[in-house]
Amino acid sequence: MNNYKKPFRLIIAASFLLFSCTQDFKELNTTPDQPTSTTIAPLVNGVISTLPLGWQEQAAIHIDWLYPATQLAGESSLSGYLLVNGASDIWTNYYSALQNMNLIQDKINAATDKESMKNVQAILNILRAYKTFKVTDFFGDMPYTKAGKTYTGNVADYRPSYDSQQSIYTALLTDLKWAVDNINTSGTYAYVSLGTEDTFFGNDLTRWKKFANSLLLRYAMQIVEKDPATATPYITYAIGQNLFIDDGSDVGIWPGNLGLDLASHPWSVGSGGTGFIRISSTMWNLLADGTNTGQIFDPRAFIFADTNAAGQWAPYTIGSNTSDKNNPYNYSSSTPNKDGCIFSPFNFYLIRDEHYIPELMMTAAETHFLKAEAYLRGIGVTQNTATAQAEYIAGITASVTMWESIASNCNTTESPWSIAQPQNYSSSELAPLLANPKVAFTSDNTANLKKIYAQEWLDNFRQPWLAFNLWRRTGLTPVDPAAVEDGSHSTFYRLPYPQDEAVNNTVNYNAEISLIGTNSTNIKVWWMK
Repeated sequence: MNNYKKPFRLIIAASFLLFSCTQDFKELNTTPDQPTSTTIAPLVNGVISTLPLGWQEQAAIHIDWLYPATQLAGESSLSGYLLVNGASDIWTNYYSALQNMNLIQDKINAATDKESMKNVQAILNILRAYKTFKVTDFFGDMPYTKAGKTYTGNVADYRPSYDSQQSIYTALLTDLKWAVDNINTSGTYAYVSLGTEDTFFGNDLTRWKKFANSLLLRYAMQIVEKDPATATPYITYAIGQNLFIDDGSDVGIWPGNLGLDLASHPWSVGSGGTGFIRISSTMWNLLADGTNTGQIFDPRAFIFADTNAAGQWAPYTIGSNTSDKNNPYNYSSSTPNKDGCIFSPFNFYLIRDEHYIPELMMTAAETHFLKAEAYLRGIGVTQNTATAQAEYIAGITASVTMWESIASNCNTTESPWSIAQPQNYSSSELAPLLANPKVAFTSDNTANLKKIYAQEWLDNFRQPWLAFNLWRRTGLTPVDPAAVEDGSHSTFYRLPYPQDEAVNNTVNYNAEISLIGTNSTNIKVWWMK
């Protein structure tokens, strides 16, 4: 896993310019005891500090919408959180960071020695791509090329126009490829270094390069159904580079390495009514052949799920009429408190641990599954079922190993996860999982493709926005035939623009609404199947 151990500096002065693209400020407020300028390195670290998930993003979007829509989990009772608050959380975080990213770009552009800035430019491209892809995948079209520039004092920058999602994708894919091509790890030139301010990868340029190439494959695959002419060359390039996230070096915010306390995890899942989230029957069907412990064939079941108050595995079938308004994440206890739960909640320790459980951004397993899909379908590479199967098995192995490592290394003082399985499963120990008919490759490639999607979906258990993307892109992620989703979740395709946009960026907002029809959640984003 990540082995850098540097402090995660939260830059609160120039690196946190808290402006939405909709806010109408003519100049930076100045305070005598705070700086009004800064250098590139702390600005980059300021952007890195915006990567953790927002509280409302998790509570209002993940729990209430993404988990039920993708059937990764179900809500036995609705929480009291508002979709609009979660959407605003994501929007504000992004446009605050975009100010920083544009300031960094200005400083890079002003440098006289352009060659020396290449590594910094590449890192900026990667951070901007990661954050922008995530936001445009939620909202669709959005202000981008003209946004995040109110610090310039130019009135024309106060109310930016919207860019099409297609144009945003085109620009970001170009930026990622540039990053892969131009990151220089040889040390033969006096490249500007972020030094200790790179609290994400500890100034490991090889890891930045692998992350960039992995993201390039992810987002090229994201649009391959919609725009194969643009996507396919990038898929060919990324796979040809063979630079992907290493097994065991999964990318995310690892609080134990950064000295963080991610209190938003237990809060977002276990407070204010969100404690009603339950393991879905859809997910359970991929982990076990029944509800007896002996029928569990996937060891991740013990990490993702808990038994109910009666000590039984009891997955929740979406649409069930049985209400389960109990919160199993009692804050006064460091041991599981099922509080009368009827259905199986998320594992107590997976939620309660604030100091080791990571906020994952991209796993090595995901890169294997993306390559498996490309080889099985012959997208950007020559079709090869054997290679697809090898990547598929590598993906499952990487996912199980990662989750077992997370469980085995969680904070044992606060959360003694005594049931954690040993790390690094051998092939013989994984044999029952790989041989199960729900998992094993066969001669039916149509079924094999759905199995690749199913395992990628399963690995996304704590990245529900990626499961949401996979569901919207393919329409082939797992579904329990017994589940009955309500209409609002089954046609939940995007987040609505925050109301501030209608108030503060009225002309451009209205132009966008005229284009898409309505600011509704049932409008498909550009790349959606």
